[in-house]
Amino acid sequence: MEYVVLFGVYLLSLSGIAWRMLVAYRSQAFSFRLLFSAIYVVTFYFGFPFSLSLGMGFAQPMISVEQMLQALLVSFVGYLCYEIGYGFVVRFYPLSRHSSSQACLVNPQFAKLEGNLTACLLGGLALLSLGGFIYLNDGLLLFKLTKYHQIFSSQVEAIPLKRFFYFFLPALLLVFFLYPSKRMWWYFLILASGYGLLSYLAVGGTRANLALAVFFFVLIGLYKKYLNLAWLVAVVMTVLVGMFILALVRYDLNVQGREAWFTFLYLTRDTFSPWENVVKILHAPIEYQGVMPIIRDFYVYIPQSIWVDRPDIVWNSANYFTKVVLGNQSGLAISPTILGSFYIMGGLMWIVFGMMLCGVIICILDRCFAYGKRHQQVSRSAIIQAYCFAQLFNLVVLVREGADAFVSRFVFFNICFMGCWAVAYVISRKYQNE
Repeated sequence: MEYVVLFGVYLLSLSGIAWRMLVAYRSQAFSFRLLFSAIYVVTFYFGFPFSLSLGMGFAQPMISVEQMLQALLVSFVGYLCYEIGYGFVVRFYPLSRHSSSQACLVNPQFAKLEGNLTACLLGGLALLSLGGFIYLNDGLLLFKLTKYHQIFSSQVEAIPLKRFFYFFLPALLLVFFLYPSKRMWWYFLILASGYGLLSYLAVGGTRANLALAVFFFVLIGLYKKYLNLAWLVAVVMTVLVGMFILALVRYDLNVQGREAWFTFLYLTRDTFSPWENVVKILHAPIEYQGVMPIIRDFYVYIPQSIWVDRPDIVWNSANYFTKVVLGNQSGLAISPTILGSFYIMGGLMWIVFGMMLCGVIICILDRCFAYGKRHQQVSRSAIIQAYCFAQLFNLVVLVREGADAFVSRFVFFNICFMGCWAVAYVISRKYQNE
């Protein structure tokens, strides 16, 4: 009977979120509101059937029904709070008030110069960082390290350079929005996937850039209507299998038969849907951290040479969850998710107000993207759209890693992106005035 109730709550809450997503889709076929919802559903609901399959089919220890039920309810309430925050902005600041857009008068010869320069600077930053990382580590780490957790150890040189690898993808996005076509869409997939695979080999098994390359390809296809439903399903299935294979390579696993199915289930669940982490956090004795995890997450951007006494362990919500709640001292940082990070910072009330704030942020991002689409200056329109699209990575970080990780990465991303844009703007203005 208790499993009937559990399944009922799961289906009802998932149906409620699906209904809100349908409303959002009818309002606007492509929006970051819809994207955030999809990431949220995958993170907190996709893994539920996998957990049950592992418990019932492979006798893996299961979380109690009561704890799973509580996690599902908290996830649903969190999403409702997000919708309230989004709806607040829509109600009091409707889009029609900001619908006008003035064109910038630019010499047609230089119309795309600003965008091209910005893309070159972003791409150059990423390629130089990746090349420097490979050079300083004497090759590709995937073929040098024996264990995945070693990529976080002192054996690896120039770890801060990894933070710049991602900017190659915004550069490609910008090129696509400057020259939108189906051919450029396929070029994007080839170049982005190749770069993602190279970074996977260089870093020693981190799949983020490769996965994001495919996700961006899918999103552009949906946005420009290059992709139909059948292709979307095929791509999703390919991604699931591909990520599983890359995980096997990363952890050097050789599995067959029944063990292969077990490994597929738990690796797929842990990769895409770490929802059980919320259960563990909700039922652990937590010493609430306040806003300190957000502040501490910026520590990683301060070089040891400048701050000699910088703590060896950055006590953000991920490390607190990993080392204090789980007692895992391996050096890895396990994702607490957005709900878990808010709970670590201040309990259930932080989840309520934090998710409302997330709704406000996503609504602002939608407004920014709408402004970029309407802008009549080619470079400016492409830059704004690429900037908004590139925030997908930060949205994944927000939902999966937590609010503290999102804030620090969002600030870092904006500094780098806006810095490249500012340099490109100055150079392009100089050429236009000559």
